[in-house]
Amino acid sequence: MDFNSELMNELIKECREKNVAQIHPEVAKLFALLIDCGGYRRVLEIGTGLGFSTINLARAVEPRGGSVLTIERMPERLERARDYFKRFHLTNVRTCEGEAHEVIPHLDGYFDLIFLDAAMGQYADYLEMLFPRLVPGGILIADNIFFEDLIFRSRSDVPHRRRTMQERLQVFLQKIQEHPELTTRIFPFGDGLAVSWRHLEE
Repeated sequence: MDFNSELMNELIKECREKNVAQIHPEVAKLFALLIDCGGYRRVLEIGTGLGFSTINLARAVEPRGGSVLTIERMPERLERARDYFKRFHLTNVRTCEGEAHEVIPHLDGYFDLIFLDAAMGQYADYLEMLFPRLVPGGILIADNIFFEDLIFRSRSDVPHRRRTMQERLQVFLQKIQEHPELTTRIFPFGDGLAVSWRHLEE
């Protein structure tokens, strides 16, 4: 992915102006590496934003005929993302508008890689819905787990409005680290990344 192209710079600028989070370039490189190593073709993304991560994922799976299905609850963001997908000439992206927890039960099939970039307080709930959709040998990636360093701070040091999020993030991390069918590694890229590999069936 060329991060210095005029169109990419335009997208990055709009993300910053509209305060829409975007993945760190190192995360995009990790996406490409994992997809190449795993031979992944079918990707699910929870949280489109303006499409920055979607574009990186779609480009990574494109050489092997793969595709990305991305879900976004905010229609104005999804409209802008769809425009960028067209301008990047991507034909392997499908979009769904709506709340992820309402959309996921109606999806067909399974996914090789799932990128979770939505409301962090709901990660643990999403895990229960998404794990059955992840193929053995597949990867679940959760972004922003170091948000505001919540998981490292004592409860008394966290504002009341963030305490529920802190608790739920900690529950999510405990679940993926103790899950008998997952191996999880934490990467300090951007706001923190949890990468969980689903064990192959014996």
